[in-house]
Amino acid sequence: MKFFISSVATFTTLLTFSASTQAATNSTDGPSCRAAKADDSYFSVVGVQGTGVHPRQELRELEKDTETWNFFLQAFARFQAMDQGEKVSYYKVAGIHGVPFGQWDGEAGAEGQEMMGYCPHVSNMFGPWHRPYLALFEQILHDRAVDIAKEYPVGEARDKAMKIADKVRLPYWDWAIDPPNGEEGFPQSEFQFKNWDHTIRFPVDGFALNATSRNEAANERIGKQQPNNRDMLYKLLTMYQPYNQVSNKANGGTIGNFETLHDGLHTVFGLGHMGIVEVSAFDPVFWFHHANMDRIFALYQYRYPDTWVEDAAQAKGTFAVAKGAIEGPKSPLTPFHMNALGDMWTATTSRNWTSFGYTYPELMSSPSNQTFTATLNKLYKPSTQGIGNSTNATTPVPDIGSGGNATKITTKAIDWLCEVKMPSDIQISYSVRAFLGEPDADPKNWPTDPNYVGQLASLSSPRMNSDVIVTGNIVLTSRLAQKYQSGELKSLSKEDVAAYLKANFSWRIQALDYSEIPRNNPPAGLNVTVFNVPVSIPKSDDEVPTWDGEVEYNHDIEGNPPVYNGPGPDGTNSTTPSDESAGHFDAAAGGWVWKNVTQIETEIVTQYITVGADATPAPEVQPSTTTAPVVVETPSAGSVDMETRTKLMTSVVIEYATVIGKY
Repeated sequence: MKFFISSVATFTTLLTFSASTQAATNSTDGPSCRAAKADDSYFSVVGVQGTGVHPRQELRELEKDTETWNFFLQAFARFQAMDQGEKVSYYKVAGIHGVPFGQWDGEAGAEGQEMMGYCPHVSNMFGPWHRPYLALFEQILHDRAVDIAKEYPVGEARDKAMKIADKVRLPYWDWAIDPPNGEEGFPQSEFQFKNWDHTIRFPVDGFALNATSRNEAANERIGKQQPNNRDMLYKLLTMYQPYNQVSNKANGGTIGNFETLHDGLHTVFGLGHMGIVEVSAFDPVFWFHHANMDRIFALYQYRYPDTWVEDAAQAKGTFAVAKGAIEGPKSPLTPFHMNALGDMWTATTSRNWTSFGYTYPELMSSPSNQTFTATLNKLYKPSTQGIGNSTNATTPVPDIGSGGNATKITTKAIDWLCEVKMPSDIQISYSVRAFLGEPDADPKNWPTDPNYVGQLASLSSPRMNSDVIVTGNIVLTSRLAQKYQSGELKSLSKEDVAAYLKANFSWRIQALDYSEIPRNNPPAGLNVTVFNVPVSIPKSDDEVPTWDGEVEYNHDIEGNPPVYNGPGPDGTNSTTPSDESAGHFDAAAGGWVWKNVTQIETEIVTQYITVGADATPAPEVQPSTTTAPVVVETPSAGSVDMETRTKLMTSVVIEYATVIGKY
């Protein structure tokens, strides 16, 4: 297995070891994890206690603290090398989220929900549930750092090592911030599987056994998505919506919601492990991504402290919660126990993130409202917050300088977005992508197309079926300003922008495997509408823009080409019908009628999670006496002990291949 952070490093740190090895004998001797040895008691998820409240750091910042970075890498390696049979092994903890669909810490599944993970999606519990989940991960990670510190010689060296270990927390990956020096991408880490012997990102061959990651391609896609992620996150953090609306995609927030923003970072990896809900937690990127999501929730909580979880029906179930159940602030965040007595964490008890022993850099000094707002502006404020004149404004159009920033700020302007309504009952993850100009003919090139603006994504699976219509927005304003700067857009007046959008705005629907879902046969209920709204531009860095007028929907900006009559299954079209096994062109309906086609080779069902343990010992990590990164190597896994081999989860692959065959 390889663990390396290339996009955030001035050097490449490489840890190579097998995920199928036995753990070292002291793998659960840490203060937090000792209770895991007792099968008859509950495991206490407490985070990191007794060391003070330390900040989780952004990956690129953590790397600059070479000593702590070194301890973090070694601790992560030790965590992943733990015996998979242990309750607090990387395998067991990652499995809480999805496969292998079993109990953790004695919490049984709800009737009929046994083939699901514990994680709630499309739910008001989405944010609160992940908080103790991340705290559990961080708790074990810290214990492994303490193990390493104890291997230093007694005296000054060990004392220093313990102080460094005490600071180890789970870092976050801020995918919305403008990256330094034009860098783009994601932390490139790999966790070993049996048939796919590492986690895959944006694989070339989809479900094929010999699929390989395309990290450079995934990096480019993330980089192209960053500006819209930044713009959307800024709106979500600075324009008030009640918690139950902004936190998740079940309740139709007017501006958008955090969960769909989260979904887009999963789907950018295509049919890699991050893109498939049930196995996503096995990829280390999952943990850095969700640490950032927890940070976003904490930033929102700090800005709007009076709104929190309210009761809501669950649009889909989990392993422990039935679909339709009412969950609220006092509902248990299964399977996470606060103590050995079995008391469960709830949204109420986990509301204060510092109770788990961590905080975030922006919140360390309990900043004033003005200081905190200035921090948000420094991190995420778009270069263009509004363009042109609102109907009731007399101020001039902003002057866009050579760097793309407005050098003359108006007090009134117009914000342009497109609202997307996405049905979530089609059982697959998919995206709606917006363009200003005609996109490339090959759908695989859409995420990096020069005309690409952004996406709204919905992460789903055959097991996450719900009837929710997900609502969110794609911000057009910044890209329109760029089009004006390049001369493609005549002016930023409302009339000229509307005319430009009518001629150039387009959108496409894309499945998780980067194929196109035909536009003449979209999921029922899908709708894309451009709208504009007057916006007041702030006059200082400790203020934020506000929408201060009526939303105007531009229904004449359709953005959808005429009825699609292009290639269907196997390259057929309306004049060359396909056979009935794939579908046929229905002239009366004006589009393709698709059938549920399952094309699965036998070996596909063996590729997913056949992770086992063998007798190969874990490596002994020698204490570092320098600040240089440590390289750790472990022998490759040998034959797997059949008695300890993990159950083969064939159903996940079968279901994904079946559903994808429909589109």
